[in-house]
Amino acid sequence: MTKGNLNDLIRTEANKEVESQPSPSPKRSKETNATLQAKINDLTAELEKTEKNQQTLQEKVISLEKELKEQQQTEQLESVLSEKTTLVTQLSSQLNQSQTELTEKKQLIEKLSSQLSKTETELTEKKQLIEKLYNQIKTLENSPAPTPEPSAITKPLPKKPSLYNFEMANLARYIAPTPTPTELTDSDIGWFD
Repeated sequence: MTKGNLNDLIRTEANKEVESQPSPSPKRSKETNATLQAKINDLTAELEKTEKNQQTLQEKVISLEKELKEQQQTEQLESVLSEKTTLVTQLSSQLNQSQTELTEKKQLIEKLSSQLSKTETELTEKKQLIEKLYNQIKTLENSPAPTPEPSAITKPLPKKPSLYNFEMANLARYIAPTPTPTELTDSDIGWFD
């Protein structure tokens, strides 16, 4: 029973609270509806403004992202351009060096070519001289030997007197006498203790 009474008490208390609340007046609800409608309109306008601001901010963010990408691409292109410029500089210096070497080699080739032509002319001259001498030898071999003319009495040339007489055939050989054996002491040798 106590349970039933407790439940009944709670119900009665709840009913009392509902009855004790005053009912809103219709005039006040109209004002409240009008103010609420105005607040809703204000909030809607602010929401639209916020959405527009958000949209413009998103557009700005997108444009800034595009600018950032373009700037990054520009920086990448500048770094690539810098690398290409250094490469062009290196290749230009290598080209200059190669041209210098080529010029030196051309000069060497010209020098060697002139030496070769000079050597060829000398060789041609020597060949002609050899052919001429060979032809002379052939003609001399084919021609009869000339008889020598009798000459005046040929005398042998007198010999010049020499300061030394190298015609010493009777020189005797010198033989040294055998030495007598002697014993050397330490003092003779120069050793001292």
